[in-house]
Amino acid sequence: MNESDAGIIPISRLFYDDAGPHVVRSPGAFTPARGQQLHDLLGASIAQLGGVSGESRRKTPPAPAPIPIETLLYSGRAALDRALEIRDEVRATGIAPPPETIDELLDLVALAAAE
Repeated sequence: MNESDAGIIPISRLFYDDAGPHVVRSPGAFTPARGQQLHDLLGASIAQLGGVSGESRRKTPPAPAPIPIETLLYSGRAALDRALEIRDEVRATGIAPPPETIDELLDLVALAAAE
């Protein structure tokens, strides 16, 4: 039986050939990139990612312009109609409305009167 068949590795193959510090290594072991080699590898990977996405890659669209709050509020007849809807809902339940509902009604009356 041959040594390679049995999975036996001579110890002499576990050392570097130079006179430097003899660091034990396993044949075929992976050595991660370091320093400039790592920097170059990362740069190439990022460039490749940009190339893969091609034309379909777009920047985040700009945020829409702020909307004035006045355009979101009820006004005039719409405010009065909403106040009447809330009144009908309160009457249908037969219980006293919570403070938030009363505040909304008062705000709607003010909005209706402003126009």
